[in-house]
Amino acid sequence: MTGKYNTLGANAMLVLVCLVVVQQCSAQTVHVVGGSTGWNFPSSSSFYSTWAASQTFRVGDVLEFNFLTGSHSVATVTKSAYVNCNTNSPLALSTTGPVNITVKSGTQYFLCTLPGHCNGGLKLTVTASAPSPSPAVAPSPRTTAPSPGPHIHAPEPSPRAAAPAPRTASKSPKKAPAASPSSNPAVSPTPSSTPAATNAPPTVSLAPAEGPDGAAPSPSPSSAPPAAAAVVLIGIVSASLAILF
Repeated sequence: MTGKYNTLGANAMLVLVCLVVVQQCSAQTVHVVGGSTGWNFPSSSSFYSTWAASQTFRVGDVLEFNFLTGSHSVATVTKSAYVNCNTNSPLALSTTGPVNITVKSGTQYFLCTLPGHCNGGLKLTVTASAPSPSPAVAPSPRTTAPSPGPHIHAPEPSPRAAAPAPRTASKSPKKAPAASPSSNPAVSPTPSSTPAATNAPPTVSLAPAEGPDGAAPSPSPSSAPPAAAAVVLIGIVSASLAILF
């Protein structure tokens, strides 16, 4: 992708350069020396100087000397040779018409080398002004394809937290404490301090212990005989004490 853009930029720059060159070429002015008269014997010695004053010469313009071959010549000479019409050792010489010469910077001097033609006024001075400014070419912006950056995923919306359900305090039914068996021991019979009138043993009432549910426990068969024996023994001891005292 980047190479494609670079190729397009190079092509665009080449087109701009070609346009500038074409514009400069089209901006070159061709000056026909002497106008319709051409490069021939002038009507006056000041004819070509007057014609040159009506022109604007720039570097790169073209001077076109129109004449018949063999009738005239065009020699490029120094200033001294121009003033004195010295045709010896010219800088450049053309004898075949027409002749096209490119205007250079500074002042150029031209004359005809045939005898008597320079003194008759067939000579020309051309001073070139500064070259015409070419339009500035703005550099084409170099377009480069953006490098792919890391793909950033948009964060997905998090599920909305559900409101906590109201906390219901479950009250378990309070259990009633189990009734513990009575810690009161069975009342043992105490010997009576008053001797009985009869020899019959005193009656001892034993309070049965309550069970866990408050009901009197049923006497177990294994514990009944020892209790009866104890009652009899107590009665015997009580009777013995009553007799002694």
